[in-house]
Amino acid sequence: MGDTVLDGMLKGGVPRNRSVLIAGAPGTGKTTLGMQFLQAGLEAGERCLFISTEQTRDELQESFASYDFDLDHEQLATTSLHASPEQDSNGRQQLRLRTLEGGSAVDEQFVGFTLSNIITYLRRGAAADRIVFDSVSALEILTDEEGLFRRYLLEFLQTLTSEIGATTLLTAEANREGYADDILEFSTHGVLRLTREAVNDDPHRFLKVAKMRGVDHDPRTVEFTLGSSFACAPSRRSQPPALKTHKHTSIGIDGLDSLCGGGLATGAGVLLHHDGRANLTALFSQLMSQCIDKGYNILLVPTIRMRPESVRTLLTGHNNSLDTLMGDNRLFVLDMIGAWDETTENVFGSRESASGIRSVLQAVHERAGDQPTLSLINADAMVNKLGTADARDVRYAQEARFLDSDDLLIHIHNPAVTVDEIDGFYKNAAEQVIKTWITESGLQYFSLEKSPCGFVGTTSMVEYVEEPPYLEVQMPPEERENPHIVD
Repeated sequence: MGDTVLDGMLKGGVPRNRSVLIAGAPGTGKTTLGMQFLQAGLEAGERCLFISTEQTRDELQESFASYDFDLDHEQLATTSLHASPEQDSNGRQQLRLRTLEGGSAVDEQFVGFTLSNIITYLRRGAAADRIVFDSVSALEILTDEEGLFRRYLLEFLQTLTSEIGATTLLTAEANREGYADDILEFSTHGVLRLTREAVNDDPHRFLKVAKMRGVDHDPRTVEFTLGSSFACAPSRRSQPPALKTHKHTSIGIDGLDSLCGGGLATGAGVLLHHDGRANLTALFSQLMSQCIDKGYNILLVPTIRMRPESVRTLLTGHNNSLDTLMGDNRLFVLDMIGAWDETTENVFGSRESASGIRSVLQAVHERAGDQPTLSLINADAMVNKLGTADARDVRYAQEARFLDSDDLLIHIHNPAVTVDEIDGFYKNAAEQVIKTWITESGLQYFSLEKSPCGFVGTTSMVEYVEEPPYLEVQMPPEERENPHIVD
């Protein structure tokens, strides 16, 4: 396609001898992307053909005067096909096809604007490796019958890709979301959606590979600009290794570790964003088990599902004992929901103020000694018990005063149960934001929303299994940018 980012999303580019639809509203850059595709072909020594149903050659020259496109290249042919109402011998109005170059008619003898005449014209003059047809929407006037138009379109595409043997891009008008006619999208091998939206009142253009049969393409949306050429960004979505300021530790779930760039960030806050429906117990049990094996102490501010017997079961599933861990000063509970026995060693009852919580954090920090600590914090309980101001105070204190470089600080948060203001605060304070949710169809996913490393913006499906770690997370695509930071 002539753009490094877009070609990477397509795993090398558009498949040869296939048809791809570029769908977008007027002014989104469809024709420019088509011309960039041809320019890349010229630079590769291929024969190219640009067919316009809307502009003459002179108009194309004017439109692309500021671009680095060589419209005079000897391997590039351009032509314009215009349909205009004419009277036949019986005085009836009939659409006629004519070819134009430079604003004047090349052939004064009009032919009927029919599919057979268009295909005859293409067979006669389209000796090309790459073809751009701008715009295929013009073909819709061939017939009002949907089934017949589908047959016409398939025959047209078959001529371009199989008979002529050209890789073909077709542009089409679409709505604001980049959706074109269903028949066009179904009939073509691939679909690229171009949209234009305001970001902080500034206009921006976006591209999404909506479909590409036989290609494990990158479905994430990118932004593109129209300068001297068509250019997509970003080339990567996480900061480069040279800017590393953090460590991370493995969760022991391969797909989730890979998604996060090697594991969870240590020495900084991690936010686990959930929808209240996703099952988090398997994740918590694996996380605690992994950290226990690495010598971590654990501080729990439990959710309502993490009552004593539930935590006992989670730990037992990984051959760990709740009682032993608490007796060895390796597990501490700050109970903000009133589900634990406050008379038990290392169980701290609910506190009503930020200062009370800070005193518990100080006590845990002292008892934990030199060993690193995993803190699993029910942020919603903190907010509901303390209020937003004190919850912020505690969050800052945890990271500023009680977090060492090897410690894990994870806040568990469901934004549906708190105000937007505090949701934004927790996201802003976190170094890494991981989201998990369940769809209406019952599938659970993880997505990396923010991180100093990892596949930011990528979504991976969750599957539960019978043996530890009890869940598997889909691996992110290997072909995307390598986000891993090597220690």
